[in-house]
Amino acid sequence: MARKGSGLGIVIKIIKALNRAQKQSARESERRRKQEERDATKLQREYERNLREIEKERRSTEKLNISEEKKQFKKNLGIARLAFDNRCRKRKDLLHKFIDQELK
Repeated sequence: MARKGSGLGIVIKIIKALNRAQKQSARESERRRKQEERDATKLQREYERNLREIEKERRSTEKLNISEEKKQFKKNLGIARLAFDNRCRKRKDLLHKFIDQELK
């Protein structure tokens, strides 16, 4: 004959199973939370790395632009210097020509 119990054993087994399920659920929840934190941290580092790369490229572009502007300025300065020297030479020639005409 089978023993007939009060059902207390079954209730205890159900409570233990619920506790195990709750603990397992808490562990899984904690794992998911930690994984989400790691993913968020990874995305933040990636974002910051991209910002640094963009800033580096911008600085490099600025340096190239400044370098090109300096080269263009020096070129224009050289052209202006040649033009000035040319005008000075023409004035000098004109002055000598005028002096030669006056002396004759």
